Amino acid sequence: MGNILGPEEFARLSKSNVLQNSDSDFIMRVAENMKAQPEEWRGLAYLNSDNPDHWDRLLYLIINLSPAGWDVKFSKLVSFVKILSRNWRREIPDLLLELDDEGIDVELFFQLERTVTFKLTTLLSDANELHKVIVDPNVDVSPFIARLGHAFLPGAVYQLEEYGLPRMISRKIHRSGAMNFNDPSLDLPTAIKAFQSIGLETISKIPSLSRFDVYVLKFFYEGITQDPIKS
Repeated sequence: MGNILGPEEFARLSKSNVLQNSDSDFIMRVAENMKAQPEEWRGLAYLNSDNPDHWDRLLYLIINLSPAGWDVKFSKLVSFVKILSRNWRREIPDLLLELDDEGIDVELFFQLERTVTFKLTTLLSDANELHKVIVDPNVDVSPFIARLGHAFLPGAVYQLEEYGLPRMISRKIHRSGAMNFNDPSLDLPTAIKAFQSIGLETISKIPSLSRFDVYVLKFFYEGITQDPIKS
């Protein structure tokens, strides 16, 4: 690896723990491929595009260098990532309709979502760091990696699911104007404080919330009241 990256860069990456993947074979394959075929990687910046149709080639390139453990055909996985990019704008039933031709049901949807938010994100993060050293130091696809890591949901929305608040309820609250989850400064602690400040009684009056939504919100509020997050 030192021969490909150069001794100084290799030492820097090793000491800083920038590379996240424990699969050293994958890292070596990516480094060798970038060194031998840099032209294949010059489109990496297209992953930052808002047009998912620009992502195909680079996603296939990454997946092919780590072919095991995806559980679905590569074409199905790439199609899933592209449609998942509408995760915040569209309801899950609508996304499933778009994925119907791929044979992806709701169970597989969430399985693949977990796969891409962890495994694919890790692979892309390592490829991004290697690309800066081997191909082009001015290209950085961290914005795409961050979006993928949150399943293309606002960061706070993705993290609030761990606190028992489903994305569909967060979406209704956002659309009502009670909270702006698209605000980049709205991290998890800030979102929790906003919910605490607004209060369950006010949130529950949002017209689009169903009785079941309010029932879920009651449990959510119990959790954030008993164990508030500290900044």
